[in-house]
Amino acid sequence: MNYIREIAEALSENHAALMVGAGFSKNAEKVSITDKKFLNWNELSDLFYETVYGKEGPGKQYNSSLRLAQEVEITVGRPKLEKIIKDAVPDLEYAPSEVYVKLMEMPWKDVFTTNYDTLLERAADKVTNRRYNVVICQEDLVNSNNAPRILKLHGSFPSYRPFIITEEDYRTYPVKFAAMVNTVQQALLENVFCMLGFSCEDPNFIKWIGWIHDNLGKSSSQKIYMVSVTHIAEAKRKLLFERNIIVIDLQELWPDKNIGDRLNSFLEELKLRVEEKRRKDNWFDLRQLHLQYDTDFVKKTEIMKKLNESYPGWIFLPWKMKNKVSYVLNELDNMNEFEHISFTDQVNYMYEYVKFMDIAGRPILSQVVDQFLNVLEKKEGDELVDSFGTELEYKEQVIYLHLLRSYRELAEWEKYEACHEKIKDAYLDYDNKQFLYACDCRKQLFRFQAEKLAGMLDSWNLVNGDMYWPLVKANMYALIGEISKADAILSDVLTLVRKQLVKASGNEYLSSIEESIVSLINFIRQGNIVDETEECIHESDVSWWNENDKYCLYLNTEEKGNKSFETKDNFDLSSTYTMHMGRDNSNVFYALEYLRFLEQTGHPFRLQNVTNTKGLHSTVKLLAPYYPHWCLMQILIAQDNKHIDLMFGRVKLYELSQKEVDDIAKEYLRIFQIVMKNVKPENFFFAKSIYEQSAVVLPDIIARLCYKCSINILDEIFDSILDLCLSNVRTNFKGIRKIFKGLFEAFSLQDQENRIEKILQFPVDVDRMSDYCDPIVFISKPREKYVLDIEIYNRILFQIKQTIKEAENEKRQAAVNRLVILAQVIILNEEDLRYLCKVLEKEETLENKSILYVLDKQKYEKNKKEIFEDTLKRMKSDSNTQMFSAGGNNYRDLIGILNDIDISKINLEEALEVLTNLVKTNQSWVERNQPNASERIRQSFLIVMGLIILRESKNIDLSETEKEKVYAYFEALSELYKNSIAIDMIEACFVDDSKFYFEDFQNKIWLSNEQELGLIKDFYDVLYINDFKLQNNDMLLKCSNMLFRISIYRVISSEILHNMAALKLCYAIIKNEIVLKTEIQTLLVCLLKLQDETVIKQTDSEQEALYKLRCRIISCKIAKELYVRGIKSDIVDGWKRISENKNEFIEIRNVVFDTTGDE
Repeated sequence: MNYIREIAEALSENHAALMVGAGFSKNAEKVSITDKKFLNWNELSDLFYETVYGKEGPGKQYNSSLRLAQEVEITVGRPKLEKIIKDAVPDLEYAPSEVYVKLMEMPWKDVFTTNYDTLLERAADKVTNRRYNVVICQEDLVNSNNAPRILKLHGSFPSYRPFIITEEDYRTYPVKFAAMVNTVQQALLENVFCMLGFSCEDPNFIKWIGWIHDNLGKSSSQKIYMVSVTHIAEAKRKLLFERNIIVIDLQELWPDKNIGDRLNSFLEELKLRVEEKRRKDNWFDLRQLHLQYDTDFVKKTEIMKKLNESYPGWIFLPWKMKNKVSYVLNELDNMNEFEHISFTDQVNYMYEYVKFMDIAGRPILSQVVDQFLNVLEKKEGDELVDSFGTELEYKEQVIYLHLLRSYRELAEWEKYEACHEKIKDAYLDYDNKQFLYACDCRKQLFRFQAEKLAGMLDSWNLVNGDMYWPLVKANMYALIGEISKADAILSDVLTLVRKQLVKASGNEYLSSIEESIVSLINFIRQGNIVDETEECIHESDVSWWNENDKYCLYLNTEEKGNKSFETKDNFDLSSTYTMHMGRDNSNVFYALEYLRFLEQTGHPFRLQNVTNTKGLHSTVKLLAPYYPHWCLMQILIAQDNKHIDLMFGRVKLYELSQKEVDDIAKEYLRIFQIVMKNVKPENFFFAKSIYEQSAVVLPDIIARLCYKCSINILDEIFDSILDLCLSNVRTNFKGIRKIFKGLFEAFSLQDQENRIEKILQFPVDVDRMSDYCDPIVFISKPREKYVLDIEIYNRILFQIKQTIKEAENEKRQAAVNRLVILAQVIILNEEDLRYLCKVLEKEETLENKSILYVLDKQKYEKNKKEIFEDTLKRMKSDSNTQMFSAGGNNYRDLIGILNDIDISKINLEEALEVLTNLVKTNQSWVERNQPNASERIRQSFLIVMGLIILRESKNIDLSETEKEKVYAYFEALSELYKNSIAIDMIEACFVDDSKFYFEDFQNKIWLSNEQELGLIKDFYDVLYINDFKLQNNDMLLKCSNMLFRISIYRVISSEILHNMAALKLCYAIIKNEIVLKTEIQTLLVCLLKLQDETVIKQTDSEQEALYKLRCRIISCKIAKELYVRGIKSDIVDGWKRISENKNEFIEIRNVVFDTTGDE
């Protein structure tokens, strides 16, 4: 009977299809005097056999009916074959019986048949409540799906040919009738199939279901049911099961009935279950509600009361009800004149409204919450209230309960407490008392009051027989890491629920609780890995996972939008190569209902290492503007920092003042400190509680706040991070490096000097799990080295030396790195400096040679040549075309000391040959999207330019052979940059200008892309580093003036999101001391335009905001350059005020106009 119910469910949901075979034709009624009867396949095969062999043939031990049909066609011809078929199918001598009519009255999605007779079509004509389209050939498929169809797969009487019968017919069927095949396969993909009179041995059918299994797998395929009126041999039953076909044995269900009665009983049972399910599923009929937008409140109250009382009882509203319920909720939106109805009517309305909203699973919107609270508070102290009696008082209490939950969701804690004070336990029944207790527990969870929450859960006494609130209690135990307690509660209540389901198997309330409990138990046990999981033993109309998937599917479908960027800029202004997808904001209600659904069923987005986060991104994106704290909780629970941009991205933070950011930071530091106390060190790898999950995400959030908060809050953050890093739970927290980066970005040089002693209190260590590194690596190099207190100095140096002596691997290297950085930040005594040099000399790495040279250029003068030669060796290794060496592509040590090299002692030809080969061999890696390969080539360009400029500075001309090598390098580079104008310009300026056409160059600048402009910008950066004056090269000066002018005009004439490269180039040329006189007014107009265009707006995507911020930083730096050069302008002063605005991001505030030198 369960299988019949499953077919009925599929019918009710309009995804059940029917396949009718030859055996069902035997149920037709004879309407004329005839001795003909419908033959089955075996009987028809006998006819074929006798036609070919006669009665004296070799014997009827044949295997293939199709082969016999083929032999008939070959022996006596196709017309004779089709005549045999017509005689074997006495279509007009029979009419569809009552069984046929009952069958066609069922709400099949489509009806497929391999029969040639017209019994199904004639039965369909007798059905009044459904219309069928008849498809007898594939041409009929066009526009046929506006109604259920009867699809004649093998031809149809009276005349449609060919009848599919022979081996050849079957072989060519997929080609000749491809549209039919596609239709059947699509139906098998989408629908439950019910087979009547069909042996399931049709070769085409076996191929079709094989195709489904090959592409989807058996477990993902739709169910196929074969209805058999008699017993089927066990061997065949197993074969069918192997093909994913379930046999429904009608003889087993109705053994005392004949075949016709069994079919009748089957169809009656199916009809009964379909109608029963339809009534239950419908809950209410919208047409009978008579609810309109302007219906008066008394009538609306009556309607809601009726709906509340007739609700079937699911603990969550099934998705299939949402359209109807949404319609009702839309009609309830009109609250005009609500304040003018009597208080009794107001209370009655509010009471039914909050109950209906609870059933609907939709949180009450904040404006409605406040409106309801105002109504209740307005009547406080009114003597009339008491005369309404306890019923009205009870309803008021229920209303307060639901408002309380709303204030918790909104995180309006003062209103929560005020509302809580109105609630009187004496008026509450058991369920409402548990509702209140659950609200208070969740409030403690939302406020991270760990001790209070644990105490409340331990003190939560539930009566025996309660089947819902234990689910909620277990959920919160699981969240705080009390997994065994949660499992024990759920196991006990599951046993109780199942005992009740034995008595009431169709109870929606119990079934939905069982679904939720089983799902939550499995969440917990999958996290424990070794525990056995559970399955629902009572099949329900509503599956928790199906409901969850429908929410996720809907939310994620709406998430699809237009791609706006091809690179992803990160919060800290670094970049990764990803896509940003845009969308609208029209489905807030569904996201709200999804969060409520998860709460009602006790399911978080994550428990231990088991996740259910498919709908998280869309939910947070939709709700963050309205329910920020609720969304924060979901992000923390999910342990997912991929969604932090939605709440703490540049767009959101830009809207906030520094004071508002400070207030947020204080609250999150409070949570951070609670989390520190409650995480368990042993759970550093797998988080088992909300505290350990929060530890993964909170550092990233706090790091973001560093970019806008005040110096006092920065110090509080710094102190908290120091406490963490000195504790035994540091490894539980991920992303500590991001906090250091944010802090040191925000600390000025003076701030860093004032905190150097605290910086040195941090452990000398590297921890990949927490992303911890020594914060001293982020310190800025001061103009003058700091002098440490002698006692502190001695203690720090002793610790470092001990670590270098005793530690191994990464920790030892961390100590060496700290000493290296200290040597550049503080004044080391001679003995300690010699000690450091000896440590570095022990490992003759390229990096150590570079550090030693920086520490003492005179002593380690020889290192320059070695650095050059070692870098060339590394480049040769990086030129391997067979394998990409990820450890290479770092030539910064050479770039850093390049202008100190004696260019006359460098074999330029050899160096250029190595560099050229590096570019050529790495082009294939670039084409394979290996970003490190692009960086290798970029650094090679910086080195080549540095070498050329050194030769130019020393007035050493390039030899003809050297020129050829330079040309060869640029030719290789041109392959990558597609004949870049940067290369043309550099050749003209430093090699040979005979083939350079200035007007052509000018035109190409306008058309150059971001990659080309980036290459030119890198070129000017090399000029700046080498202090090469533009005036020293006439062609360079001429080109620079042109580039400067056009880059300004490109910024002015283009959209903000398309002018970054031109703006960077403009800044690079200005730093090289271009003469501003001719273009200063245009540049000022450009800066004025950028003041407005770089303001981040609420409607910007995060990627657009990051792009704008980058442009704003560069614009501010350009304005500072003008200020330093003494250019007086209101526009420049405007940018100065922007840089001094404490509500700007720290990257802007770091552009200090009144301090000389580089930022």
